[in-house]
Amino acid sequence: MDGYDNVWIEANSSRQAYYSNLPAGKYTFRVKIFNNENTINETQNEIFVRIKPAPWLSWPALSFYTILFLFVVVLVVRMQRRIKTNKDKALKAQIEIEQEHKVNKMNMSFFANLSHEFRTPLTMISGPITILSNDDRLKDESKQLIYIVQRSVNRMLRLVNQLMDFNKLENDTLKLKVKTLDIISELNRTIDIFKLNAKEKEIDINTYGLEDRFVMWLDLDKLEKIVTNLLINAIKFSGSKGKINITFDVISRDEIAGIFPLTVQDASTQWVKVAISDTGRGIPEDKLEKIFERYYQLDNQTKEYYNWGTGIGLYYSRRLVEIHHGYIKADNNDEVGATFTFVLPVSKQAYSPQERQPETDAQQNEYIPYPPEKKYKYEFANDNNKQKQKLLIIDDESEIIHYLKALLSPYYDVIYKFDADSAFKELNETEPDLILCDVVMPGTDGFTFSRKVKESLSFCHIPIVLVTAKATVENQVEGLNTGADAYVTKPFDPNYLLALINSQLSNRKKTQRMLIGVTKTEKIEQDILTPQDKTFMSELYKLMENELSNSELNINRMTDVLKISRTKFYYKVKGLTGENPGVLFKTYKLNRAAELILEGNMNISEIADITGFSTPSHFSVSFKKHFGVSPKNYHG
Repeated sequence: MDGYDNVWIEANSSRQAYYSNLPAGKYTFRVKIFNNENTINETQNEIFVRIKPAPWLSWPALSFYTILFLFVVVLVVRMQRRIKTNKDKALKAQIEIEQEHKVNKMNMSFFANLSHEFRTPLTMISGPITILSNDDRLKDESKQLIYIVQRSVNRMLRLVNQLMDFNKLENDTLKLKVKTLDIISELNRTIDIFKLNAKEKEIDINTYGLEDRFVMWLDLDKLEKIVTNLLINAIKFSGSKGKINITFDVISRDEIAGIFPLTVQDASTQWVKVAISDTGRGIPEDKLEKIFERYYQLDNQTKEYYNWGTGIGLYYSRRLVEIHHGYIKADNNDEVGATFTFVLPVSKQAYSPQERQPETDAQQNEYIPYPPEKKYKYEFANDNNKQKQKLLIIDDESEIIHYLKALLSPYYDVIYKFDADSAFKELNETEPDLILCDVVMPGTDGFTFSRKVKESLSFCHIPIVLVTAKATVENQVEGLNTGADAYVTKPFDPNYLLALINSQLSNRKKTQRMLIGVTKTEKIEQDILTPQDKTFMSELYKLMENELSNSELNINRMTDVLKISRTKFYYKVKGLTGENPGVLFKTYKLNRAAELILEGNMNISEIADITGFSTPSHFSVSFKKHFGVSPKNYHG
């Protein structure tokens, strides 16, 4: 088979040729006759053979396969391109979202830091204004002007706090803390603050359903901010001679199911509903939901439309309501104006254990309206003949330094530093009785400075008051955890600061009297002393007990045993007890003598000898001078 066989095949006696499974193609079949003896003529014949391919291997099939393959290739390429395009779009969208989040985070961080910065000038305004408002020499007309400035400062402070809370909202760090309170009392208290401002604009504020009491689980801070924002909007857009109606009601779950989209998580069967309506221009129907969006503002702002300003007030209110597991909505009134309605759950089951504070008796307090413009003035008792106690102020703002110096100088000897590092180096020289320290400062901040002071044996007895614009609870906890004795937020009331300083110094005096009146640290109340101070006093009491009969004990001996320098030892003893080491040792002897007298196991001469007095007469004179009675008549 030409095209298949490579050599001739001898048939021998067989007259048949078998071929199977020949590949498709053209062949020539050849037959040749011959013998080896050449007795016959050699002859050859041939036929043409064509084997067609199987249908699935025919050229139409192959063409189809080729077209199908090309189609699949094109389809795969297009799908890959589409997938790549979608991935690019998704990646681009993700990058845009991340970029937006990053920008929002930067903006909120900027606003939060700016809010902290605002607190310093607010302090500079609020403090002097408060002092002036307490000045009896001012006429009533002048005081009224001062009260206007004071209310404006308080409003600025509320806006600053709102910016800081808004930053927490964006970072999901604003937490709910509910406890049982009379919501009607708290609503009346908040509304009263706005009545004066509304009266000046000739706006009537009417309340309905706020005459009784209703106790529920409530986060007072969130409620105040929600109502404050809604009332600010209502007053702003009601116009002169407008009206604001505030309605309070208690409704069931079924009553609000058709108004708000309640879910199975809304466990409370009872809800409170607060509605605040005004007589303003109202809200376009297609914008009733959009006004609650972040930064959203309606056009034509000069025509008393809602949300004129920063664009976060209503968004802020809605987020606070949602954190409180409630709902809020806006509707237009039938005639004029709009109504904002929010509902909050009443029962304990609506809040998680982490959101609930322990129940107290606070809900029993009745609401008493505040007297108008009544101011509290701290009466400072100061003895001009007595040496002033020394205060060290640390703040990088010169205005704050000058303000605090002007405020405190009439009562204290004020020393100041503009940074924590130089202040710490000067502690041995200045020997302050109390330290006022800012938190946010270049270099070492107030938290680090406080921790450094409280970890130092030489200075840990000095009270530290942190005065700062960082006003969150987390910041206050962080500050107190550093060992600070108190935390004051800017802007502060000057009367409060004076009272706080006086209280801290008074407590220190009580501690000094306690330390000089006992002979063991076990007799001192818990948490009065820092661990370092307690260890120091224990060692000092032990030393004085071992040297009780030594009439020649001096500072050199004490410092050698306690392994402390003479200067540091003197400063430490003076700071803790208010007396120098010599007086402290003599007082300790007399206190031990009093204890031995009460035990009744020794006579006066033996006690005088044991406590290191040279003669019984010297002992009796010293004892009577200290306790007011002779040793024989002492009964504790």
